[in-house]
Parts: sequence; C-alpha cells; structure tokens
Amino acid sequence: MADIAKQSVLNKSRLDKFLLSLTVPEGLKTYSSRVQRATGVSSYSKVIPNSLQYSVEGTVVPAINVPAIEQPYDRQVMKVSSHSRPAYEDVTVSFKIDNQFNNYWYIYSWLNMISDAKHGAFNYRDELREAHGAQREKDYLLDYATDFSLIGMNEYNKETIKFTYTKAFPVSLGGIDYNYQTQGEIQSSIAFSFTQMLVELV
Repeated sequence: MADIAKQSVLNKSRLDKFLLSLTVPEGLKTYSSRVQRATGVSSYSKVIPNSLQYSVEGTVVPAINVPAIEQPYDRQVMKVSSHSRPAYEDVTVSFKIDNQFNNYWYIYSWLNMISDAKHGAFNYRDELREAHGAQREKDYLLDYATDFSLIGMNEYNKETIKFTYTKAFPVSLGGIDYNYQTQGEIQSSIAFSFTQMLVELV
C-alpha cells in the first residue's frame, strides 16, 4: 500500500487531459422537435443525443470557499466557520468545434430554448404550462438545467477525478474568430451557471 501511495505522489496529474461530459436536458430534446415541426428548419432535424462529450481545451475549476464570520467572545472577537458556501462564479469551458459544428449547435439550441433569439423569451414555458400547469421558476429549471462533469485523466488516459456541477445551464456561447491569415482548428467557449460543485475520485 505504501508503494502505491508513493507512486501516486510521484506520478503527477496532467493539465492537458480533461473531458466535459453532460446529460442533455429533456426540455432541449422536446424543444428541438417542436421547433422542427413548427418551422421546418432543416438545422433542427439534427438528432439531439442523450449525452455529449467535449474535448476540453481549457477551464478553471472554481475555488471552494467556506468563509469565516466574526463572533463576540469574552469582550473579544473570535472567528468561527459560517458553515455556509457562497454562490459559485460561472465556470467557463473552452472547446474545439467539430467539423460539422454539431457541438457548437447543441449549445446554441440550448441557449435558444432558454431565451429565443427571435422573440427574446423562454418559448418553451408555454408548452410546459400546457403540460404541467402553472410552475415556479425553480420547477422550470429542471427542464433546462442538467448536471455536467469535468473529468480529469492521468498520463495513461485513465479517469482520476470528477468535478460534477449540478443544475447547470449555459449562460453564454463564445464568439468565433475567423481569420484568412490563420490556419488551424476553431475554438469557442461555454459559460455555465450551476448550483453545486461535487468532487470525487474515480
């Protein structure tokens, strides 16, 4: 056991080996089908899979904070744990766009479901009301949010750690910088808001 622990310390983790894996919200698949039927737009004929994986070019795992608070004690002030966690900052993930623009289009469709580019509204809300009656925003959240994971791997491409972001949804999709003077792969980025970040060794 000691030899295994020693080897684990000597074999360092890699910054360049990460995957993003997410389960597609049911609302996105339903929304895509509805738009295709209503508009006949061919781009919506693409099949939305149940899950997606992205080759991550870069991301920053958020810091974990459990701040202290001041509390009076014997005519002095002592610091104790607040036993609470502030809301996390949005997490941004940069990725390479595939040659069919599928992975870019999935996120665009997801954002368009949340706020339609043409009408500037959550178009899917009316359909949910018809199906389920009046809902509060936290109930709608379950239709456009999902859990996603950032999975770190070692030098042998074996998964080692998983950061799971709960109730996550995209808040921005990065721009594309076309340039006649530059050759190479196209990159973009996704920013997600989320509720919790859970960490586990795998």
